[in-house]
Amino acid sequence: MKNPFQPIVKLFIDALSKYSVKQEDVVGLDITPGFIRIAQLSENRSGFVLEKIGYKFISGKPEANDIEIQPEKYVEKLRELVNTAKFETTNVALSVPITSAIIRTVTLPLMSDEEIHSAIEFDSLWSNILQIEEKLQEYSIFWQVINRNPSENTMELLFVASKLSEINHYVEIATKAGLNPVVVDVRCFAIRNALKTQRLNKNQTTALIEFGALENYVLIVSADSPFIYDIYMSESDRMLIESGVPSGEQGERLYNRFSDQVRQAFRAYETRVGKGHIEKVLLVSPIQDVGDLRAQMQKYLDGYFVELFNPLSTIQIPANLKEKVDAEPNPSVFSSALGLATRKVDVFGYYKYVTGVNNVNLLPNRDIVKSAVRKKIVSKLWVLFVLIAAGLLIASALVYQYQAYDRLEANYESALELEKQTQAKEAQLAGLLTKKERYAQMLNTSKLFQSNQSSTFELLDSINRSAPGGVWFTELIFDSPATFVIKGDASNDQVIVNLVERLQKLPLIERASLQKMNINIQSMGKKNGNLKQFEVRCIIKPSNSAINPLKPSASIQAETMSRML
Repeated sequence: MKNPFQPIVKLFIDALSKYSVKQEDVVGLDITPGFIRIAQLSENRSGFVLEKIGYKFISGKPEANDIEIQPEKYVEKLRELVNTAKFETTNVALSVPITSAIIRTVTLPLMSDEEIHSAIEFDSLWSNILQIEEKLQEYSIFWQVINRNPSENTMELLFVASKLSEINHYVEIATKAGLNPVVVDVRCFAIRNALKTQRLNKNQTTALIEFGALENYVLIVSADSPFIYDIYMSESDRMLIESGVPSGEQGERLYNRFSDQVRQAFRAYETRVGKGHIEKVLLVSPIQDVGDLRAQMQKYLDGYFVELFNPLSTIQIPANLKEKVDAEPNPSVFSSALGLATRKVDVFGYYKYVTGVNNVNLLPNRDIVKSAVRKKIVSKLWVLFVLIAAGLLIASALVYQYQAYDRLEANYESALELEKQTQAKEAQLAGLLTKKERYAQMLNTSKLFQSNQSSTFELLDSINRSAPGGVWFTELIFDSPATFVIKGDASNDQVIVNLVERLQKLPLIERASLQKMNINIQSMGKKNGNLKQFEVRCIIKPSNSAINPLKPSASIQAETMSRML
């Protein structure tokens, strides 16, 4: 019978897991033949922050089995790094090379986790997946269901294994240096985890390529389902890389052979999932001349965007670590250490349900380690629960105050909006009143006209039509039967000149001349800006001098409607 409280328990465990992973910061430790690199990260709302970083060169020519033969040299250098960096935690995540791991993504009949555990217990699952000569007891095995497809009654399962003897070489070095190993990953997945520090599109398919004397492969991960392609490197090519890839034909042949295998890997992947799915290619390499490597890969991998992987490009780097980071000309060498620094112990199994390759852990005693970390977290949780209870009591007393504040804030915002609307309406009303005043002025002027002669109307109408946009007549004075003066305001000098030119062209006017022009002091600071006052004298042609029905010096108030040019 199904437990009715199971959903509630699951929600509690999920919440507990999310909390716990934030408490499980680890140090990323990358041990390779000839080098040790170590890093620690923290995370805030803006992304990852580099807290500590260090690296040591192991003297002598590194060999593939150097870590196994001379572990004491690595212990000594690692101890120096730890003492110098003064890490806040001794928990460390490290990795084994891909050459020491077996990685498979297999499709199996659909099973529940309980059925998988049962098949593993009776040794009937892995024997059907792998054909290996050694006993399974000699391996540390990690598995996780990546995808279940009920419609086809199948599932995809990630299988990762490494020999215990290989893992112990790295674990013992870390332990003797005073660190506490909590995660053992595979190097290719550790580098892939460094992509967490980048602001990449989660749906983007990225191919990671490692090029070096010891590790050479292509890793493509899509929806946590890995595609790994080993690249063969001959002994002569390995020696060539160790001595520094020469420029010229010999180096180009090496890059050509390498890129041919990369293209083959891309074709195999694209055939599996469909064409054109690889959007970015990132290079990782321990060699120093990475600029030439990137240029050659871009040349031979035409059609793909190739760049050197810089895991530090989007990480926040404090000033005290800037010089140490900049001293390394090839930032891709930090990829594994930084990827491992993003790992969590995951004592409550949160990542088991949300990730695949991000969660690989081959540590032989990982269950014991998780149990010890779990006890520490639970003890912290009791303290946290007490603080939460006290916080709830305080919060309940403040709820009403916050609600009242929200209501007042909403009313305040509404009042501000009404004030803005009122100001806009007042400005609109002021404009309408101004227009009304001008129209009234025109009507008052028309009352002064006593003549019904058509010639007088023609003259006044012509003057009115001659006014360009930006001109307002304020006074029309006939100081003699043959002359009259026009006074008014204008927006600028040019429209006054245009008015004089238009008046001059009227058939009833013999000559029009500008008499005065100055600034209208009363208009300064008002909405229409600084207006110009003008006075234009016009002489009526002799044949039309008798058209004026008004007495000399009579004043007529008139104004035209504003027409903008």
